[in-house]
Amino acid sequence: MSVDKNDELYELTESFKRVCKFVILSFEQSNLNTKNQILRNFIAKAHSLVNSISILLNEEQEGESIALYRLLIERYFYLEYLNQTNLYQAFKDWSYIKTFESRNKMRSSSEFNGPKTKEYLVDSKEQVKKYQALKEKKNLWIEPKIEQFAKEIDFTFLYSLGYDIGSSFIHPRADEGYWDALRIVKSEKMVEFKKNNIRKNSILLANSILISASNRSEFEFGKYLNFYCNTIFEYLTENKKLPELKVIENLFYADMIERIEKTTGNNVYKK
Repeated sequence: MSVDKNDELYELTESFKRVCKFVILSFEQSNLNTKNQILRNFIAKAHSLVNSISILLNEEQEGESIALYRLLIERYFYLEYLNQTNLYQAFKDWSYIKTFESRNKMRSSSEFNGPKTKEYLVDSKEQVKKYQALKEKKNLWIEPKIEQFAKEIDFTFLYSLGYDIGSSFIHPRADEGYWDALRIVKSEKMVEFKKNNIRKNSILLANSILISASNRSEFEFGKYLNFYCNTIFEYLTENKKLPELKVIENLFYADMIERIEKTTGNNVYKK
């Protein structure tokens, strides 16, 4: 890839972040049920991970960017798993229990006995009652076994060439700091095609999360969001010319603002 291609991928990253922000704001115009809350959250996390990966690549930190790419893959598989099982409420309840118990473990530690920390870790009576009620009933959530699930949906390549390889940048390896040392001491740069491939694959996967979550929600995002996501997909996979992204963005924004104003009277996007 040329330097121009790298600039295009950076431009695409910034465009994707803008569109995700608008989609998240669109979700906020309604009272969200559990399913839509979770779908909105997956889109927001995809935005955050793409942004973090972009920052790390700008700092030449290859290992850390691949580790975050692995997190992105995991969330894609979870999103597909939720779509197949429809266990949105069970997932939310399980997550609440796990978060409560983590906080409880901190409360029980002498290291977290400072007044400010204690104040932060206090749960309301309603939160305690909710936890107790959830613990008493059977929870149907079963965490997916990623490798097995990848086979079931015919995405073994994403597991083996993305998730599994990404794990080697999460778990310690004897020589993992070698390139870091060269970067820190000698300002060694990443090989350009590797940097671009990480950026490209991250956007591709985050784009899949965006379109999958938005289409499975109860909101009508119109034809322009699908057009935007399909355009990104074609650019990244078929080596097509990068289109005028802001033109497509503006079409989507205008269409959504009109839809929301008709149904709620609110302006979803105030700069």
